[in-house]
Amino acid sequence: MSETSYEVVRARNPQWANAEKNMIDLEVDFAPLDENWLPYTASPTDNDVEHSRYLYTQAINGEYGEIADYEPKKLWTPWFEDKTDASCEALVQILLEKGILTDEEVDNVLIESSEFKGFSREATDAGTHNGGAYWGNV
Repeated sequence: MSETSYEVVRARNPQWANAEKNMIDLEVDFAPLDENWLPYTASPTDNDVEHSRYLYTQAINGEYGEIADYEPKKLWTPWFEDKTDASCEALVQILLEKGILTDEEVDNVLIESSEFKGFSREATDAGTHNGGAYWGNV
């Protein structure tokens, strides 16, 4: 596999990318690209691009400032909406209570279930989204 590499003009805001402290997140300005300050994760073991190893080494040497501590990301967790549905059997129960049906004719009245709705996490921009409290509500 051929190695691809970009010239690094400058980099800033180094931060450990993981708890093991073996990768560093930075904002990088690459010479051949029009965009300034692209997010990039540098690794000393990246065999595909030289600039990744270069950025990691320079960051370790303090060329881009002090490396900020790793901040764990808030992970997505499933959330469920509990509900009780009135089923056709509920109507049968009414008929049972009125004496129109017998106990032997009725098996289920209510169907209780917990329905998977998706994943949620606290919003990182809680000021504009109320902490994600209304996610999924239309």
